[in-house]
Amino acid sequence: MDSATMGDLVMEGFKKLGFIQFTGIEAVEYASGRNVVSMAPRPEHLNHNGDVHAALLFGLAETAAMGASISGIVDLMGQTFIVARDGRITYLARAKGEAGPFLATSELTADTIAQTRADIEARVEIELEVPVTITDATGKAVASAAFTAVIRPRRQ
Repeated sequence: MDSATMGDLVMEGFKKLGFIQFTGIEAVEYASGRNVVSMAPRPEHLNHNGDVHAALLFGLAETAAMGASISGIVDLMGQTFIVARDGRITYLARAKGEAGPFLATSELTADTIAQTRADIEARVEIELEVPVTITDATGKAVASAAFTAVIRPRRQ
């Protein structure tokens, strides 16, 4: 199975997750080293100020980061176990509900992807810092985040 077909399968599985369905997160762009997801806020996503609830912005960022962390290794997924170890987010501006949809963009360099692939093939555990930027519909940054993706060899 080629990596494009495997990527399609990953995206189909992504759509079945309850959190993704609740938030309405949608895939915008998925390529090696890059994942962009969006969320158009619904009334149940807003806090008392009419802004997207901070927990949902965190979840949007984590979704983008973990997608980017596997984007260049989809064909090696059967050899790995991947989990988020931690994450941090800085809220830069109000994420006003009417300013959506919001885009979360996460990118890794080609060198990072190449090293990750080499480490997986050598069965070396990896801790990968994955950055994310969340913007509103005007392109204004509303949050910046980073997550640590732990990629371990699958037990045999």
